[in-house]
Amino acid sequence: MKKTRLAVVLPALLVAGVTQAATVYQADDGSHVDVYGRLGFNLTDRDNNPDQSGVDGNFDGRFGLGGSQTVNDTVSVIGWAEYQVNAAEYANNLNPDSKDLTARYVWAGIDASQYGKVTGGRVASGLIMLTDIADVFSASDVTIARQVSAVDSTATQVFRQDGTLQYQNTFGNLDVSTAYIFGNSTSNLKTGYNAAARYTFDFGDAGKLAPVIAYQYDKSDNMNTNNAKDYTFWGAGTRYYYNNLMLGAMYSEGQLAFNNGRGDSTDKVYELTAVYDLTADWVLRAGYRSLENKGGDETEYKDTTFEAQYKLTSRSSIFSSYVFRDGKKGDGSIAGTDWNGWNNPEEDYFNVGLRYEF
Repeated sequence: MKKTRLAVVLPALLVAGVTQAATVYQADDGSHVDVYGRLGFNLTDRDNNPDQSGVDGNFDGRFGLGGSQTVNDTVSVIGWAEYQVNAAEYANNLNPDSKDLTARYVWAGIDASQYGKVTGGRVASGLIMLTDIADVFSASDVTIARQVSAVDSTATQVFRQDGTLQYQNTFGNLDVSTAYIFGNSTSNLKTGYNAAARYTFDFGDAGKLAPVIAYQYDKSDNMNTNNAKDYTFWGAGTRYYYNNLMLGAMYSEGQLAFNNGRGDSTDKVYELTAVYDLTADWVLRAGYRSLENKGGDETEYKDTTFEAQYKLTSRSSIFSSYVFRDGKKGDGSIAGTDWNGWNNPEEDYFNVGLRYEF
């Protein structure tokens, strides 16, 4: 069997945000400083503004800096700061149309080798092991766990939340992550916690299977505009790797509860994805997403996405995608969670973009 060309870098996802960074300084003791950057430009007719029509040209960018300082043969001090501008998934309680620079990751911690990593700040949540099953497209919007922002205004889904203390480790084929979420003065979170686990089955010539389970609970400090009490999220999914093909499937539920006697708002989501390395330069992707909300804003997403990527270099690519949408706009009854003002789930759209990474 040909060696699998799709990168199965499962443990590396536990420190997402630094896996493609370039080392700009390396000391004799192993200490190093890394930098990462990404610049992109996209043309799209996506209906982000109901008062406008036609094709928009949008830019986005990221820049990160961090590294490691060696304490001894086992322990290192690690950290990473990454900021973004004009990102599709805005953060830090900013308007989605904001052009301000916002924090994507800002964390510091201890890497104790085989004993695991402890990081604190705006970390890469271990729940990314689940959400990345669906998050494979260059210009898609990630709706998984969208309602968590009603409880924590600093949250970008459950990917990143301020004030998080996290432990992660890998035991053979098992990746584990657990975190306690303290929040901070800019959020309206009282407390939260999460856990995720992934096990990779290696079947030799038959490929690899990597099932994931994840759970998170967030409790509000009752100072939010939605009168939200708490948010509970759980999900399960898997990826299957075979030669140049990667298949993904996942299901999740997110339930938002209220203090005023209102019934729960529940999102039920399932997603299917496929990624195929056609050649060394061409990658094809396809996927289907279904989200249905009951008891809340009644939003629905029914998206079918097709995408092609051409690699100009090992770090730079041209993307082209088309999304067929057959969803339903929400009624806006839960402030901050109904994205339909800038993300119309009823209108098809295309996206063509250039991405440069360094």
